[in-house]
Amino acid sequence: MFDDTNKIKSTIYINIVDFIKEYKKKNSLKTEWKQPITGFADARGTFYQSLKKIISPTHYIPQDFLSDCTVVLSYFLPFENDIGYRNESGHDPDPVWITAYIETNRLFSALNDFLIDLCKKWGYFAVTPAPAGMIDKEHIYSNWSQRHVAYAAGLGTFGLNNMLITDQGTCGRFYSLITNLPVQSDQPLQEERCLYKKAGVCGLCVKQCPIHAFNSDNEFDRKRCEAYLAELEQRFGGDACGKCVVGLPCTYQIPELSY
Repeated sequence: MFDDTNKIKSTIYINIVDFIKEYKKKNSLKTEWKQPITGFADARGTFYQSLKKIISPTHYIPQDFLSDCTVVLSYFLPFENDIGYRNESGHDPDPVWITAYIETNRLFSALNDFLIDLCKKWGYFAVTPAPAGMIDKEHIYSNWSQRHVAYAAGLGTFGLNNMLITDQGTCGRFYSLITNLPVQSDQPLQEERCLYKKAGVCGLCVKQCPIHAFNSDNEFDRKRCEAYLAELEQRFGGDACGKCVVGLPCTYQIPELSY
């Protein structure tokens, strides 16, 4: 069906774009997104084993879900700028931000179901690493880190706030799909994008945390953050804060140093 790996990748991308457009129209969603970004992480290397040390011993590897997997499709759906602008002010997340978080998660679930069926039509298999929001409750670490998968797929590098800085910035959501499609994997980016890590400047993301989850050494208190997100879930119906990804040089783009 496909004569080369790039044809598969471009066809996957076109189907993702078309599905999002139709899904939004059919479900009368309020959220506006920019064009998605996609990448394919190698599912057979040592990277995922390393996450058992970097993140948690309970972190899954792709083979836990699909034994003959080849790659993990990672995709990032950036929010339109206005959603980020609306969330810049105030202590609590803006209702528009909460809505974007909830609607995007629902879209992701439907999109992966669509992509799974698409792969089947092509004679391949794909699975969602479910449940996607798996958390090691004891240590408050993810058992399937969407951001680390995105990093392995070459979508960006980590900022001081542990968020991934993509070509479209940090303001959006990540998701992934494990598959045995015969495509060549992408490579992690080599050039640092975080201004603080690159040159010791900026650091706005940690200063904007409404609950001060980063200490003076920029160490992240996961339990404090998780407790706050649980509070937001109770109050607003979504465990989404987003204050550490808005109003930054990297919110909507790759930041540049200015001297």
